[in-house]
Amino acid sequence: MSTNSQDQEIDLGQIGTGIKNFFNGIVNSIFDFIFFVKKKIVIIGVLFVVGVVLAFLLDTKIYNHEISVIPNFGSNEYLYQKIEQIDTKLREEDDSFFKELGIKNPKDVVGIEIEAYPAIYNFVNNKEQGNNFELIKLMAEDGDIDKIMQGEITSKNYYHHKISIKTKGRLKKEEFITPVLNYLNANPYFEIQQKVYQKNLADKIALNDSLVKQIDNLIVLLSSNNSSGTISISEKNSIPELVEKKDRLISEKQYLLTNVNIFDKIIKEESSIINIRDYKPLLLNNKILFPVILILMYLILYALLNTYKNQETRIKS
Repeated sequence: MSTNSQDQEIDLGQIGTGIKNFFNGIVNSIFDFIFFVKKKIVIIGVLFVVGVVLAFLLDTKIYNHEISVIPNFGSNEYLYQKIEQIDTKLREEDDSFFKELGIKNPKDVVGIEIEAYPAIYNFVNNKEQGNNFELIKLMAEDGDIDKIMQGEITSKNYYHHKISIKTKGRLKKEEFITPVLNYLNANPYFEIQQKVYQKNLADKIALNDSLVKQIDNLIVLLSSNNSSGTISISEKNSIPELVEKKDRLISEKQYLLTNVNIFDKIIKEESSIINIRDYKPLLLNNKILFPVILILMYLILYALLNTYKNQETRIKS
């Protein structure tokens, strides 16, 4: 029993000594590094300054630009295909393609992409596409409604879409955005569709105006009959119905007049926000990243050379 106790005390003592040596090693390493930095502070300071200067010289200011658009006349798929084509031409550096569009410096453009604003209610109640509520109910029976609404096929048919452009440096709208929008709006098929839609709108507005005038005349006629005391019960009941019908026609006309403004373009620009500076997180900022990389490279190189000298001395001895 005494022998086992002595062995156990020896084991515990060795463990305690090992732990003590481990923490002493950590403390020694920390102070070795501190004294090394103090000794090499001039070199490290120079590397830090060089890194900051390189960051200023090589750092490219990235700007984001967002254009909110409305694709008209069923041109949603067409819009997505064209944006993908332009992005491909940017990656291929096809200068002749952009020269035809009137874009002088396509190399300053990093990329272009498009995504839909997740406006489910506008999609469901879109009068131009028809009521999509029954379609969504049918699709939801076979899967998760959230995944369906966020899916590429469904989102392409939303009402509002955002074109995002990323450039090196600031951008004037007429340098890239305006030529791109002109290119998107130059399509013979959709130009014909546009004319048809516009004519239908004009005819519908004219018809509404005619119906409103007829309703006004009927109301005046019925009112005159009422003043003479010859109005019938059916005529009396029809006056509120005529007023309600007139209100609906006026509301519909207001909606149509709004579309007159929207339908003047195949791809209607709703709003644009340009030159939004893209700020990177602090640790990814080149003014921090470059000096840190240079100092780490120096420390690693110094450690490798020191290890090489020690091994060389060991082998010679």
